[in-house]
Amino acid sequence: MGKRVFGSIDSFVESPEADLKLGRLVANFGFLQALLRYADFDEFHLFCPTLDNLKLVQQRLEACVDDALLSKVVLSHHFNVPDALSRTDFSAFHLGDWYWYLSKMARLRARHASHPLPLTAPIHSLNGGDMFDKVAALAAAPLLPGDALFCTSTLGMGVVERHLDHAMAGGTGSRPACRLLPLGVDEEYFTRRDRAASRKQLGLADGGFYLLYVGRLSAATKADLVPMLYLLARLRLEGPGTDWRLLLAGGASASDLDNLRQVVAELRLEGAVAVLGPVSDADKHALLSAAEVFVSPVDNFQETFGISIIEAMAAGLPVVASDFDGYRDLVRDGDTGFRIPTLATRPPQVVGDMLEVLEPNLSSLIYAQGVALDMDAFGRRLIALADNPALRRQMGERGRAVAQAEYSWRAVIQGYDAAWRQLKREADAAGLPPAAAQGRPAMSAIFHDYPTRHLADELMLELTALAHAILRAELPMPATYAEVALLGSGELLSHTVQALLAGPQTAASIRRMVQGQLPVAADHIDYQLGWLLKYGLLRLAG
Repeated sequence: MGKRVFGSIDSFVESPEADLKLGRLVANFGFLQALLRYADFDEFHLFCPTLDNLKLVQQRLEACVDDALLSKVVLSHHFNVPDALSRTDFSAFHLGDWYWYLSKMARLRARHASHPLPLTAPIHSLNGGDMFDKVAALAAAPLLPGDALFCTSTLGMGVVERHLDHAMAGGTGSRPACRLLPLGVDEEYFTRRDRAASRKQLGLADGGFYLLYVGRLSAATKADLVPMLYLLARLRLEGPGTDWRLLLAGGASASDLDNLRQVVAELRLEGAVAVLGPVSDADKHALLSAAEVFVSPVDNFQETFGISIIEAMAAGLPVVASDFDGYRDLVRDGDTGFRIPTLATRPPQVVGDMLEVLEPNLSSLIYAQGVALDMDAFGRRLIALADNPALRRQMGERGRAVAQAEYSWRAVIQGYDAAWRQLKREADAAGLPPAAAQGRPAMSAIFHDYPTRHLADELMLELTALAHAILRAELPMPATYAEVALLGSGELLSHTVQALLAGPQTAASIRRMVQGQLPVAADHIDYQLGWLLKYGLLRLAG
C-alpha cells in the first residue's frame, strides 16, 4: 500500500494572533493541529497563498507541534499546486471552507491531476447574500465521485441541500455528497479546574450565581444579548434568593461594548453584569470553571455549529441555549442542558429583494431581529438550574461525557479519516475523466490590446548600459518581489544575461540557448526577459 498524502490549498492559518476569536479561525487552526496529531497520513502538503502566510504557518506550527509531526509537513506556495497535482497521488485534498476554493480546485484538478483525488471542505456560515452565486458556481464545477461537503450540523446540511436543489433545478451540473461531520475542541477544555481558585483569579465574588456567555458580542453577527439582560433584571427583581450574575466575554467592536454597557447601566445591573469583551485563552478557561451555567441565546442565521457550546460542555457546564441552528444537535434537551424555543418572523419583502447587495452585517441583523426566544421558558430553565445543584452537576457531567466521546478533536478526526478513506475509494473507482479543455481564456488573451506590443519570437533584444554597469558591480541588481521571485531563479537570470553577452539576440534564440543549459519552461524564460525589460536591463535592439 502506498503512502497516504493529505493536501490543501488552504493553510488553515489566516491570523497572526495566537488567541483567535472568530469561530471559523478557531475551528480551522484547531482542525490543523488535530489533523497532524490524530490523522493517519504520512505527509501533509499545505499550499500557502503568500510567502508571508507560509512563514506564519511555520511559526504557528513550531510553537505547538513536536518535531516528529512537523517533519511530515511540506509547506509550499500556491504556484506549486499544478505540479503537485500532476505528480502526487493525494489520498485527500481538503479545504478550510467550501466557499472560496472548492469550485476552483475542481477546475485545477481537471486541468492538472494525474491521479483521482477526493475534494472535501466543511461548511461555516451559510447566510451570505452571494450564497446563490457560490452554490451555482459549485454546481457548474467539474465535481467527481468522492467529492463531498462536510456539514457540521443537521440543520446546516439541510440549508446546503436546499441551495443545491435550487441551483440544480435545471438538471445540469455536478452535485457533491453531503456528510454530517462536526467540529471539535482541544483536549485542554476537558481539564477540571477549581471553581473557587478560578473566581479568585478573575476577581469574582465567590457567592454569586454566575451565568456565562462566550461568543461575539454582536447583535449583527452572533446574538442580540439585550433581551437576556432584561431577563436578568427581571430575575433579580423577582428572585431575591439568588444572587444572579452574568459574564459576557468575546470579540466585539467598541460600539458593541458601549451599547451593552449602556443597557447594563440603564437596567441598573452594573454590579451584576460584567461586559468583559475579548479575553485570553487562559481567562476563558477560568471563566468556564468559575460559572455555574453556560448561556447562548443565539438568534443569527450565520451560525451553523457552536464551538462555544462544546467548550462549555467539555468544561462540565450545563448549557441553556436557543433551539436554533447547530445548537439543536449539540444540546440534548433535559440531558446536557435545555434548549429554549424560538419563533421567527420574516422581514419585509424589500430585504429579500435587496439581499445580494445589502451590507452583510445589516442583512444578518435584520433577519436575526425577527427571531425571538421564549424568554419565560428561558427564565424558568435558569431558575430550575439555580435551585437544583444536583441537576447542574448531572447535566454538566453528562455534557462532558458527550463532548469527550463525540466532539473531542481526536474523535472528530477519526470520523474525518474514515470519510476520506471511503471517498478516496470512490474517487479511485471512478477514475479521472478525459482531459478537460482549458475552460477559460488566459488573462493575457483577455487583455491582449492593453499594451503597445507583446514579446514575440522575432523581437531583437540587447543588454543596456545599465545592465553593463550592474555587471561591473557599479550598481546593485534590482530586487525582485518575493512572490515574483518564485517564478524565476538566480540561475535562470544568470543564464539569460549570459545569452546576451555576445550581442543582440532574438527572443527565440535566447530561449533556445537558456534551455540548452537549464531544464526550464519557455514561459518562465519569457517572463524573465520581461522583468529585465521592465527594469531597463534589456531593450529592443535598433
